[in-house]
Amino acid sequence: MRSACLLVVLAMGFATPASAQVSYGVKAGAGFSNVAFDGEEDVPSSGRPGVLAGVFVTIPLRGRLSAQPEAIYTVKGASLDIADVESNFIVDYFEVPLLARISVRRNVYVAAGPSMAFRLRAKSRTSFGGSTEELDLKDDLESFDLGLVGAAGIELGRWVFDGRYTHGLSDIDADTSDDVKIRNRGFSVSAGIRF
Repeated sequence: MRSACLLVVLAMGFATPASAQVSYGVKAGAGFSNVAFDGEEDVPSSGRPGVLAGVFVTIPLRGRLSAQPEAIYTVKGASLDIADVESNFIVDYFEVPLLARISVRRNVYVAAGPSMAFRLRAKSRTSFGGSTEELDLKDDLESFDLGLVGAAGIELGRWVFDGRYTHGLSDIDADTSDDVKIRNRGFSVSAGIRF
């Protein structure tokens, strides 16, 4: 996976755009994330909504192929409901997707590539007996998460609309004393504008 990241970065660095120009833009949107538990049965989790905002650069490479690195602030997490106790854990990430983008029609594209996410903040909010308790989870979750992104989008003039799925590959559970592995999953939609 690190080799794939390195190849995408090198391609972006040494690309010589032919006819099209490098373009920049900003984007914002909403996501719906959850976690997958491996090695543990019957953990009732459900997804939770979040937001995202960031910037992107599209660098033409060859023909219909472009590279699109991004820098995104995103909120992920999940909701757990165990023994009538509802707990939400919320993780803020600075995410850096490195996407290879292919134009399949004049204004429609698909994209895929690795995504590196760096934890900014992690907390849980638990409700029980009419009260709410908030805890810092910084030491309980890993600071880095590697994932794969698959996306599709449409461009209407300067406007860009994007839908994507991010599949976490890393175990974000910092506790290595058990066999439980926790991985992020998430869908998001966004709208952006090019400058």
